[in-house]
Amino acid sequence: MNDEQKKKLLDRLRKLMALSRSANEHEAAAALEKAQALMREFSLTEDDLDLADYGTAESPAVFVKPGQRLPIYVAMLSQVIEYAFGTSAVWDNSGRDTKVIWIGPLSKTEISAYSYTVLARLLQKKRSEYKFVALLQERNSGRRDARADTYCEGWVQGVRNNIMPCTPSEKEKKLSDLFTGQKFPFMGKADMRGTGLSASESSDAYSDGLSDGRKTRLQAGMKGEKRSQIKETRYLEFGA
Repeated sequence: MNDEQKKKLLDRLRKLMALSRSANEHEAAAALEKAQALMREFSLTEDDLDLADYGTAESPAVFVKPGQRLPIYVAMLSQVIEYAFGTSAVWDNSGRDTKVIWIGPLSKTEISAYSYTVLARLLQKKRSEYKFVALLQERNSGRRDARADTYCEGWVQGVRNNIMPCTPSEKEKKLSDLFTGQKFPFMGKADMRGTGLSASESSDAYSDGLSDGRKTRLQAGMKGEKRSQIKETRYLEFGA
């Protein structure tokens, strides 16, 4: 059975399962009997039906190129999106451009990819501004980059502090693990890099980032909305 045939079969099964909840007892019994027969014939389970609503969406990694180690603040940013929408992120550097692949219910993966892309590009702009303005007197380019990275870590934490978490149910966690195991069986851990600065060297940069990050709001889209909203209070002229 190819993917298209399986999709049609799962669609048919979902319709039968919906009919099995009909107020008409005879109709409900007949639909349930037919659904169970099809599931036995094709060795399908209820998890297979639920997984039909799971999928992936991609977003550019923005900060990362193939072969490079992942900056800690980039991993933190993906965790913010996971925290906000209850999806999971995996990193794909097999092609010319590194991508983030979001895994979860189809209703959440697209909005996760969109939100990550917008936040990552905003952070990219913030990092450049901070590196140019706040670190202008720092002559050592390596330390300037390290302090800019520390600023980014603070900024991401500041954004996270504004977010109400979306906690997946135990069933959603189970389905997500099943889907990930099926689609990404050889997934490994990302190789990350820190700034290498001591706590005293990084405290000011982290505090600056934390303060700026708290001005950014990530609002999850409500039912019926296609996208989340990301607002920065500095641009809207309110907030701290």
